[in-house]
Amino acid sequence: MQLLTSDPWIAAQIDEIVAPYAGRLPAADLAWLREQLVETLAADERAAALLKAARPRYVEESGEVGPTAVSAQSKATKAKAG
Repeated sequence: MQLLTSDPWIAAQIDEIVAPYAGRLPAADLAWLREQLVETLAADERAAALLKAARPRYVEESGEVGPTAVSAQSKATKAKAG
């Protein structure tokens, strides 16, 4: 369970879920709610699958190319061709 809460994205999702109850529930109840959420995410296969599907994908490099990169690529292609 510690592994889940050390992930900043998961911690932010749990904070977002618990936020509406802040000020309405005692701190001990909020802590219990967090623990229950983490335990469910760690133990329940369906919850873990939903969490995995909801997680944003990490993209090392964007596939978008600006106009200068395209023209530089075109020049390099033309130079190779001939």
